[in-house]
Amino acid sequence: MKRSLFALVTAGALLAACSRDPRVEAQRYLTAGDSYVAQKKYKEAILEYRNAVKAQPTRADVHYKLARTYMDAGDPVKAYGAYSQAADLDPSNTDAQLQSATLLLMAGQFEEAKGRAELALKNDPRNPQVHILLGNALSGLNEPTRAIKQMEQAVALDPTYAPAYAALGAVQLTGGTTEKARQSFEKAVQLDPKSVDARLSLANYNWAVGDHAATEKELKAALALDPQNTLAHRALALFYLSDRRASEAEPHFKVLAAESADGALALADFYTGIGRSDEALKVLNGIDDKKARREARIRVAAIEHAGGRSAEALGIADALIKENPKDPDAHILKARLLLASNGDMEAASREAQTAVRADTGSTAAQYTLGLVAMARRDYDAAEAAFNESAKLNPRAAAPQLQLARLRLARGDSAGALSAAEQAAAARPEDAEAAVLMARSLRAQGQLDRARRELNARLRESPDNPRLRTELGWVELSAENVDEARHAFERALDRAPDYEEARVGAVTGDVAARDVQNARARVNGWLEKQPRDAGAQILAARLDLLEKKPDAAERRLLDVLQSQPSRLDAYELLGEIYLKQGQLDSALEKYRAMAQHAPQASGPPTMIGMILQARGDREGARKQYQGVLAKHPRAAVAANNLAWMLAEDGQYDEALRLASVAAQELRDRPEPHDTLGWIYLQKNLPVHALPAFQRAIELAPSNELYRKHLDEAQAKVAKPERASR
Repeated sequence: MKRSLFALVTAGALLAACSRDPRVEAQRYLTAGDSYVAQKKYKEAILEYRNAVKAQPTRADVHYKLARTYMDAGDPVKAYGAYSQAADLDPSNTDAQLQSATLLLMAGQFEEAKGRAELALKNDPRNPQVHILLGNALSGLNEPTRAIKQMEQAVALDPTYAPAYAALGAVQLTGGTTEKARQSFEKAVQLDPKSVDARLSLANYNWAVGDHAATEKELKAALALDPQNTLAHRALALFYLSDRRASEAEPHFKVLAAESADGALALADFYTGIGRSDEALKVLNGIDDKKARREARIRVAAIEHAGGRSAEALGIADALIKENPKDPDAHILKARLLLASNGDMEAASREAQTAVRADTGSTAAQYTLGLVAMARRDYDAAEAAFNESAKLNPRAAAPQLQLARLRLARGDSAGALSAAEQAAAARPEDAEAAVLMARSLRAQGQLDRARRELNARLRESPDNPRLRTELGWVELSAENVDEARHAFERALDRAPDYEEARVGAVTGDVAARDVQNARARVNGWLEKQPRDAGAQILAARLDLLEKKPDAAERRLLDVLQSQPSRLDAYELLGEIYLKQGQLDSALEKYRAMAQHAPQASGPPTMIGMILQARGDREGARKQYQGVLAKHPRAAVAANNLAWMLAEDGQYDEALRLASVAAQELRDRPEPHDTLGWIYLQKNLPVHALPAFQRAIELAPSNELYRKHLDEAQAKVAKPERASR
């Protein structure tokens, strides 16, 4: 009896020892995971494989199986982590290197993808897939020559491998050799006419070069080969949508919606984009996937806000934040809602900053931070955020558009044009990109090119009010008043409430000396909407034109009572007071304006100018210094303070500030004259000459600038006499 008991205890101890053996435990979990994978129960399999990893963390094969299961479950982020672990533990696993590199490529991490591809190349130098992957990484790093060499090597290793030709064509297209690219894509289709991927690649090429008929033909051929192929359906849906054939796009979006929650989101976005919000809400409310459900609620909030139900939209945002305080998308949503409703800008800024802290690599978070900063007139912060957003996603056009707006506002027309051209290259059919490009050209005086750019897009979209309005401003700048008025009228026909078109139409009337028509326009708008702030401000400008400052003042005060955030009303009211010599009243209005926009540099700079005009030199100096402490490149404050410092003999600091002003306001004559004058005081006339010459180029009729230039030339010609 005792011996039997002893044997039983011994056997139990042995079993317990076996169960604690990491190798045995890992194998047991691995076997269970394999079984679940065979049944396509991926969540259960992931749990088993993770237990196997805990038991034996250094087993590369376990990490590899876990990675593949994450991919099957639709979680590429976690799949990348597991693939990279497998590749690090077993560098000879070429597929693990390839898969981790592929996921890095998808995330835009080209340098890291290149490193993984090079490791895979050491393992298998004759694998065409490895060369294709390395070529794609090099292409992403903007090294087209090296990328093409890798693709050509892939073709040489296996001349019958169709994907190699498709990849070569893609890199050739990026490198600008379109004819060679076409030959490569067509070769891929010839080698494998039943390959959906080859057909889609050729379709993508045709789309890129603008051959819409050939694009549609290849996309339909791809779908005929595999009627359930989601990529083919998605491509056709987007193609029809871009070709303004929404009714033909809808069936493809519906197929995508039936396949996945992401497809349902795409269908909802489609319905929202074509104005069928009720159908979009129906689709969104039917999504039950946990992850997609949050994204659906974000879209619901946007639809609610667009429908005038701002409180409901903010309620959704608050609920999402409460559920997951670290979700950047929820904070982005709330910031955008506050911004769109002209709400609490400080709160919007906090939400945007929280989103950036939650995900520093989020393009959308940085972009939203920039939008809020711009609304608060904190232009330095806005530019920094938009630059970061563009850096995170160089292909995104939206940050470049905002940078163009900012640079235009600062007088940097060359920088604005560069940003607008990048945006237009990314979105060739985007009206806003074309408008900003035209504005930048207009600021540089390139009116003919601006007109050509606008007319080219108007041939595609003849009724676009933004394009028509900008064409009106171009014609007005060229003093073609009749053409300008016609353009503004056409814009108003399509968008009667578009404020910029209204401003243009009134300006055109005034330019044609038809103030009576301008007044009739504005009165008509005010009859329909008596509290329309834009129309009231236009009426105030007409009052000033007709020398009725009291009437203009009453209108502007009325606007500010109902809409205290209309900074243009403060500015115009301040101008009235300044012209009337009412410096105290002007100071009061600009201080109120600064209070409403604490991050803006304009109002406090204006306060400094008023203090200077009142003779309060010390107060003005402190005001300018305060502006520059917050905004080191605030050009007007820098220019004015430079003059004051130069008058006090502080030439070095004055020169630094004048240089900043001349860089920021390179298309304005005043800072160049300031810079030249300071060089002249430092007895450096050779340096002063180009600054004065630039000032005269920008203002040829200014006698003061010519006098300064004459003084500099005299000093250069006769330095000894000038010195005496």
